Amino acid sequence: MSVVDEIKARLDIVDVVSRYVSLKKAGRTYKALCPFHAEKTPSFVVYPESQHWRCFGSCAEGGDIFTFVMKIEHLDFRDTLQKLAGQAGVEIHQQSDEDRARQEADDRLLTLLDTAASLYMEYLLHEPDAAPVRDYVFGKRGLTEDTVRQFQLGYAPDEWDVALNHFRRSGYSIDELIAAGMASTNDQGRVYDRFRHRLMIPIRDGRGRTLGFGARALSDNQQPKYLNSPQGPLFDKSKLLYGFDLARRSIREQETVIVVEGYMDVIQAHQAGYGNVVAQMGTALTESQVRQLAKHANGLILALDTDEAGLNATMRGLDVVRESLTQQNAVFDTRSMMRSAGKLSLDVRVLRLPRGKDPDDFLRATPEQWPAVVAGAIPLVDYVIDVGTKHLTPQATIQEREQVARQLLPLLTATENDLHRHQNIQRLALRLRIAERDLVALVNARNATTAQRVPRATPHQNHRAAPSRNLPNGHALERHCIASLLHQPAWLFSLNRKLREMAGSDPIAMPLLGPLHSADFSREDYRTVFKLIETANYQEDPYIFLSYEVPLEIAEDIVLGLEVFEKQASPLHTTELASILREVNHAVADREQLAFLVAGLQLRLERLKRERNERYFFTSTNEQEVLETEEQENIRMYTRAQRLLEQAVRELTGRRQKSG
Repeated sequence: MSVVDEIKARLDIVDVVSRYVSLKKAGRTYKALCPFHAEKTPSFVVYPESQHWRCFGSCAEGGDIFTFVMKIEHLDFRDTLQKLAGQAGVEIHQQSDEDRARQEADDRLLTLLDTAASLYMEYLLHEPDAAPVRDYVFGKRGLTEDTVRQFQLGYAPDEWDVALNHFRRSGYSIDELIAAGMASTNDQGRVYDRFRHRLMIPIRDGRGRTLGFGARALSDNQQPKYLNSPQGPLFDKSKLLYGFDLARRSIREQETVIVVEGYMDVIQAHQAGYGNVVAQMGTALTESQVRQLAKHANGLILALDTDEAGLNATMRGLDVVRESLTQQNAVFDTRSMMRSAGKLSLDVRVLRLPRGKDPDDFLRATPEQWPAVVAGAIPLVDYVIDVGTKHLTPQATIQEREQVARQLLPLLTATENDLHRHQNIQRLALRLRIAERDLVALVNARNATTAQRVPRATPHQNHRAAPSRNLPNGHALERHCIASLLHQPAWLFSLNRKLREMAGSDPIAMPLLGPLHSADFSREDYRTVFKLIETANYQEDPYIFLSYEVPLEIAEDIVLGLEVFEKQASPLHTTELASILREVNHAVADREQLAFLVAGLQLRLERLKRERNERYFFTSTNEQEVLETEEQENIRMYTRAQRLLEQAVRELTGRRQKSG
């Protein structure tokens, strides 16, 4: 694939044009006022299906993403290539003679594979010895000829050299046939057709180019049941989605994609008129595949097998079910999907079919019921909790329920979205009848334990400061900060000024040294009170408590009283807090302010440690190695920010001790 092709494959023209023009959906296209001339009626049209644009006004111009960016940015092709390559994450190397030769070789392989797909389809539709296969396709599977042609289904004859002879006569070498995955060699060096007596299913990329095949066995004694093309220069199953080239338009129109497990599931869905269905390649969806789908859809529905092995496989990562896996047919990796849902703002749901049915069976028998089943898909978090707790009885002991919590929390908190994580914990707390704060404590405890167990994942430990004397930790630290701010709300400005100074001294650490934020607190009630304080300081709201600063000991009593404000109770209201604070006055001491500054910096330090450790707590060993390789800049930023905070805590602690 050339650099230009790779950029086009990674970037969607609607996303690119939307950065410059306000597009509005109009059927299968998008329209806007042309950015290249003045007009009152939209004449600028973007075609997602072909990835092109055109102006039907006075410009009368059109093209692809390259011509659009060149025209709107007034750039030449070279500069445009550099710009779009940066957005797509594609490295540009000056093409050498070797690169050109490799591109030509790839183009020959693509032509070979496209020709092979057509050859196999002709065998299926017309050859006499394919009659039993036609009976299977049109009879048992219930497919139409239009569907066969749409997906280019074919038949590889039960012979050793049909493809070899055909393509060698066409000028292809044995090496090219092997590189394309069409031929194999045995230990004696004999070359033969890789696919024999199999239903051939071409696997295409998003642009409709054939990159390989999935070949289904047609005899009971054939193994494996599905034989895919080998991984090679063109065929990378971790980046491909079966049926995506045909489903992309429907996915964009419906803003929802349904992911199934098998090729036949996709084919039956499209034949029944449900075009937003694709299949993952391999045993699990990869991040690359999810990112492709997220460019076109806001919702992702996973259609799972309903047998016990299938349900267990979807919960990969859970110790309680990992031992019971009997098949490697997982539709997705639950932890990865939780993380992707938060990172990409995807609404991930799970479709549950009647027991004993897969999408292929269901769609052949009752295609009219598919929309209702899709509409009944449940949120992923509910599915995880349902499967993970289905063995619990109403009489389950607290020990049994806690064990389930320990197994499910790593999955439910794997999301990178704080709001999603909080909601997931809430749902689990309700199902297990365990207080939410206790589940949060379990997460934090395991977080700390795992961080100690993986020393390579925390290079900042070499620079860890010794704990400050008389400095509270955990929730006590958060309580101290909230009490101090109730005592003196204006101290928030002093702490933020200190963080600003530190950020100014190190540009790398700057993103992590912003003003104190509600996210620095792990307890929801403390977050609520902090938001009140912040609002009062910046808006001078007379109904809150800017002018009701309270003695430190009373402020601490108020904060301790917040224990009653749990999620299942009524929320903390501004008026309730204000009514308490109107009755008290304030007292200020420099030493107390120093103590607050130390506590505030330590609070941010604890948050950075918590976030840093979470990156490794919710990843496998292999993923940790990838993180260390690919996120060095992120690691550097956390390390520098932590060093600055530790140094400031030490300095302020020393000043506080001298003043005392």
